[in-house]
Amino acid sequence: MDYLQPYYTVIALILIALVVLVGVAMILRSFNGRVRGRRGSRLGISEYYEMDQTRRLVLIRRDDVEHLMLVGGPQDVVIESNIPPASAGQPQIPPPPEPPQLRTAPRPAVFGSTRTPLRPVPPNFQEPNS
Repeated sequence: MDYLQPYYTVIALILIALVVLVGVAMILRSFNGRVRGRRGSRLGISEYYEMDQTRRLVLIRRDDVEHLMLVGGPQDVVIESNIPPASAGQPQIPPPPEPPQLRTAPRPAVFGSTRTPLRPVPPNFQEPNS
């Protein structure tokens, strides 16, 4: 262990630097979390999606009405306004579309049951049993 004695100060400085880096990373991570409003506030961010480094798609809630906005870049844009909020725990799913109505044929079939056979059937012909 005598061969490590000259390196004790270097090892201690590296450990202190690691502790400081982990602490700074934890502090920065707490600031970059989800934006939270005060209890009972009328305004809040429900969800957001990062499109790229500069633009975000943000769902903003105000007085139980949601607005979808694209923020960042050269201009902020309201994409959709007055979205009713989803009920708690259940996403809003539109009802399934009705099946299409079937129409009747405009005229009778060309080859109905009255179609003549292509070749005459011989009188002694018997169908093979499958």
